[in-house]
Amino acid sequence: MKRIAFILSLSAILIRSFSQGIDNDNFILTHGPWLQNMGTSEVTIIWTTNKPAIPGITLTLPDGKTRFVRNSHDGMIDGGGTLHKVKIDGLLPATTYKYSLNSVQILKYQAYKVYYGDTLRGKQISFNTMPSQSPNVCFTVFNDVHELSGKMASYLKHNDITSQDLYFFNGDMMDWLQDPEELYLAFLDTASFYFAGSKPFIYIRGNHETRGYAARELKKWFDYKDDRFYYSFTYGPCHFTVLDSGEDKEDNNKNYYGLADYDTYRLEELKWLKEEIESIPFKSAKYRIVMVHQPILRAENQNYAMTFLSENFGPVLKKADIDLMMSAHTHRNSFYEKDKTGYGYPLLVNSNNSFVEVNADNNQIKAVVKDVEGKVISEYDFK
Repeated sequence: MKRIAFILSLSAILIRSFSQGIDNDNFILTHGPWLQNMGTSEVTIIWTTNKPAIPGITLTLPDGKTRFVRNSHDGMIDGGGTLHKVKIDGLLPATTYKYSLNSVQILKYQAYKVYYGDTLRGKQISFNTMPSQSPNVCFTVFNDVHELSGKMASYLKHNDITSQDLYFFNGDMMDWLQDPEELYLAFLDTASFYFAGSKPFIYIRGNHETRGYAARELKKWFDYKDDRFYYSFTYGPCHFTVLDSGEDKEDNNKNYYGLADYDTYRLEELKWLKEEIESIPFKSAKYRIVMVHQPILRAENQNYAMTFLSENFGPVLKKADIDLMMSAHTHRNSFYEKDKTGYGYPLLVNSNNSFVEVNADNNQIKAVVKDVEGKVISEYDFK
């Protein structure tokens, strides 16, 4: 009898010890997916899970065949964290592909033994690669949402998502980035719910995205061309030059506690811009559009950064024959004719309570500004 009691007691101890080492939570997708860095032959897909995993993508080709994609660096397959990025290359331009997420849970990672758990397989989603040539492009611009994801959802409810080729988030989508969770609540979850799993977005850094401890890690959640916040690309008849305007105050401002060096950064960016406007893609484009959070124009009573940009970037852009600049930051709708900016290009500034739908074709660029309810505020045509 004592032997039976001992065995039962030992069994209870073993069961309790074993169960205490097991995570009983389900292995789930927590955020995403969202598409980044879409090109004619590549795209990056990003998502998160609640537990560490090895990420992969099951890609379905136009002929119905499948291709399983995992990335590796320095001889090692990527994985082990909860934020997952898979870059797919070797794609064809202007082609529809389908994909599904594949995340294999890691229970324990030891030097000579790895324990795998469940495999999380996502639903199939389709996307279209960028065309190498196209007579038109449609895109939508949001900015200064400042974590009001409900406002962004209202924009999207009144946006013709199926007609859009891509989206631009032109800065200040959040107030600051202290905790990564703020990214999801501010706009990433909303974007993923409505479109970001099938259509890419370009995330332009505003001055508020530079604030907070985790702001230094912002690139982790996206995939920037050349790993920079400023770059360029061509889509259809438009060549887009994406600029990073940085913070809006002097580097020695007390609010930065000696940790700002944006003047040096902007001068490095300016050097790149001078090369950019001399490049063949820039010069050969039918339309040249500059996307930047803080407007670049000659005006009085501007903040420090806008004055810096005006004095240094403005003269360079004046030589570049820009067709349109799209900006944000001021929280009001403004439009400046090309002879009013001081640098020979028209400037459309979108407020914090509106969004812009743009259609560019061989005849013109047409921009329509709409409010939260989708009502048209103003329309502009650029021949």
